[in-house]
Amino acid sequence: MARLTIEDRDRDSWVFYDDDEERQAAARPVAGAAPRIVVLAGGFPPPEDRLRAERARADALVCADGGLRAAWAAGLVPDLVVGDLDSLPGWAHERLPAGVIRHEPGAEDNDLEKALRAVYARWGAAAEIALLGAGPDQGRSDHGLANLGVLLAEPHRRIVWVDAAGRMVALRDGRLTADDAVGAILSVLPWSAGGATVSEVGVHYPLDEARLLLGGRGVSNEIGDETAAVEMHQGVALVWIGV
Repeated sequence: MARLTIEDRDRDSWVFYDDDEERQAAARPVAGAAPRIVVLAGGFPPPEDRLRAERARADALVCADGGLRAAWAAGLVPDLVVGDLDSLPGWAHERLPAGVIRHEPGAEDNDLEKALRAVYARWGAAAEIALLGAGPDQGRSDHGLANLGVLLAEPHRRIVWVDAAGRMVALRDGRLTADDAVGAILSVLPWSAGGATVSEVGVHYPLDEARLLLGGRGVSNEIGDETAAVEMHQGVALVWIGV
C-alpha cells in the first residue's frame, strides 16, 4: 500500500498519495481537513477509470474549459467549469446546472490558471489539488508545457499532476518519501537553469548530492526498498512516481 509524503518549507508535511483507504481516513479527520479538488484540464484526456478514481477521493471536480468533455465522457458532472469558454461544448449550458459555468475572459493567463484561481477563491489556499488532463494533446505541445507552470510556481502549492501511469510534484529544499512502493518507477527532472543537486536512497541507482541536468540520467530509476526518498539540496525538480 504505497504512501507518498512531501516535507518542505512551502507545504510542511503533506501526504499527497495513500492507497490504503483506512489509513488515509484515519489521518484525515473530516473536521478542518483541507479540501481535495480534482482539476481537469482540456489537454490529453486521462483514462476514464483513472479520472473516476481520483474523483472518488476528492470533494469536488473543477473543469478548465474543454476538460468538461472528458468529465462528461466518464459520467462525471463537474461542480465548476471555468475558462474563456472557447472550447466549451455547445451542449454545456443545457446539461449543466445554473451557476456551474463561469466565464473568465482574458489572455493574461490560460484556462488552467483561471480554474486554479477559482478553486482557491472557493475552497481556500490550503486546497489539495489533483491535476489531470494537463499534458499536451496531439496537436499543441506548447499548452502542456505551459501548464507545468502551475506546479513550478513558487511558493509551491499542494498540487499533484496525475497522468495515466503515475503522479508528479515539484520539489525544492525538501524531501519526498515513498513508503511501500517497491517496484515503482521514479524519475527526477531538474527544472533549474543550472540543474539540481539531488540525493536518492532506497532505489536501484542511488545518488549522493549529485548534480543533475534535465536529461536521461534522472529518468526511470526504480524503488527497491520499503522506504525510499528523494532529497532536493539545491534547485527545483519535478519528481514523477509510477503509482
